[in-house]
Amino acid sequence: MNFMKILVVIPAYNEEKIIKLNLIILDSFLRSNLKNDQYLIVVADNNSTDATGEIIKKLETQYASIKYLYLPQKGKGLAIRTAWQKYRDEFDLFGFMDADLATDLTAFPALIEGIKQGNDLVIASRYLPQSQTNRSLLRRFFSFGYRLVLKIIFGTKIKDFPCGFKMVSQAVVKNIVPKIESNQWFFDSELLYLAEKAGYKIKEIPVNWREPRTKETRGTISLRKQSIEYLKAVIKLRLRQ
Repeated sequence: MNFMKILVVIPAYNEEKIIKLNLIILDSFLRSNLKNDQYLIVVADNNSTDATGEIIKKLETQYASIKYLYLPQKGKGLAIRTAWQKYRDEFDLFGFMDADLATDLTAFPALIEGIKQGNDLVIASRYLPQSQTNRSLLRRFFSFGYRLVLKIIFGTKIKDFPCGFKMVSQAVVKNIVPKIESNQWFFDSELLYLAEKAGYKIKEIPVNWREPRTKETRGTISLRKQSIEYLKAVIKLRLRQ
C-alpha cells in the first residue's frame, strides 16, 4: 500500500478549554508527517453544552482538513462509530484519539505503517517495555486490575485495551464495528475483543503517554465507578459470545 486516505476521529464533549489548540497542533503534525497520504480530522461533538461546537465550526472554515460532526447524544463509542461509518466508503484507514492528546503524536506514523505492513488494527500500548508513561499510582493500580480481569475472562494477549490511540482498516470498520454495542468508554475494549476473536491481526506499538488534564478539564466520573461499569461490561460481553 502506498497512498492512503486516513480518517482521524476525535470524540469531544465540553472540551472548550483545550480543543482549539490541540486541533491546530494535530493538524500541523499530520500535515508535516503524512506528506504521501491524505487525511481528514473529524471532531464528533457529543452534544457539548459549552463552546466546543462553536470553536470547531470556526476552525472548520479555516482548515480544509477539519470537519465538525454533531451528535445529539453523549458517548465516546457512539462518536467514533458514527464518524467511521459515515465515511466508511471514502477512506482506507480509520483512527481515533482523545481530545487531550495524552498519547504523544510521534507515535502516529507507526499506526499508519503498521496497517501498511498488513495488520488490521494497530493500537497504542502503555505497557510495552519501550513505552513511557506518567500516571498516578491510583490509575496504575486500576489499570493493572482491568488488564488482569481481561486476561482471565477473555484469555487475551492484548496488553492495553482502553488507550485512546488506535488505527484500523476499512475491513474492520465494515465487519466488526457494526457488531459493537457500547456507546461509551467500553467501545475500545469491545472493538479489540471482537476483532481478536474474529482472527484479525492486531499490533501494539510503544508510546509516550502522560495525563495532561487538570482538575478543571478532567471528567467527573470516579475511578471506582468507572471500574465497576467496565467490569459489568466485560461480563456482559463475555456472556454475549
